[in-house]
Amino acid sequence: MSKKGNDRYKDMNYKKKPFYKRIWFWILVVIVIIFAGSQMGKGSSDSSKSSSSDSSTASSASSSSKSTTGLTKDNFDKISLSDSTGTSEKDVKSMFKKDPTSTDTQTVENVSANMYTWSGIDGGDITSAIVVGFENGHAISKAISGLKVSRSSKITLAQFNAIQNGASKTDIQKQFGDPNGYDLTNIGGQSSEMWSYTSGVNGDAGANFNITFTNGAVSGKTQLSMK
Repeated sequence: MSKKGNDRYKDMNYKKKPFYKRIWFWILVVIVIIFAGSQMGKGSSDSSKSSSSDSSTASSASSSSKSTTGLTKDNFDKISLSDSTGTSEKDVKSMFKKDPTSTDTQTVENVSANMYTWSGIDGGDITSAIVVGFENGHAISKAISGLKVSRSSKITLAQFNAIQNGASKTDIQKQFGDPNGYDLTNIGGQSSEMWSYTSGVNGDAGANFNITFTNGAVSGKTQLSMK
């Protein structure tokens, strides 16, 4: 290839790179900010509610089966993620049977992105919410927080520290039970999943931990105020 051809090839790559980075960076920042906000809102309330969570779990499960809003974990699970074939905005709104509590819309380099939040899910606490992100009308991210989960014993810092990269989701679920929240993304064909544990966690008020999975195996973890 001639020097002129090489220069032209480099110029093309240079022009494409900033566009690719800006899209990924902006979408991921929005996802993190919104989901972190929902976690912060319920962090302090979870510790005071832990004693009442067990007694309310059975009744919340019963009410979930009689949902009139459609804001359930089952419907959340039905949302598929892909920037080309993910569940449409219309179908998600129809599934949840009511308008979002809040909406954030942005357009970057002719790519439109919407983040919709529905507050107060069935089977969740008073701060529970579902957040779904869309790119050009297709779901690419979804998060659910504030799910009520009963635990037979509190999860300790020692147990958290023992979690090894490579452990499966089945391993984590068997050891700690279901998480209080899920955060999943599929952007540009790259998928990730995070589980959040906020109830039954041993530590100071608001103690919690997150586990990140890549291809179904643990790839990272973080904790706050655990003992």
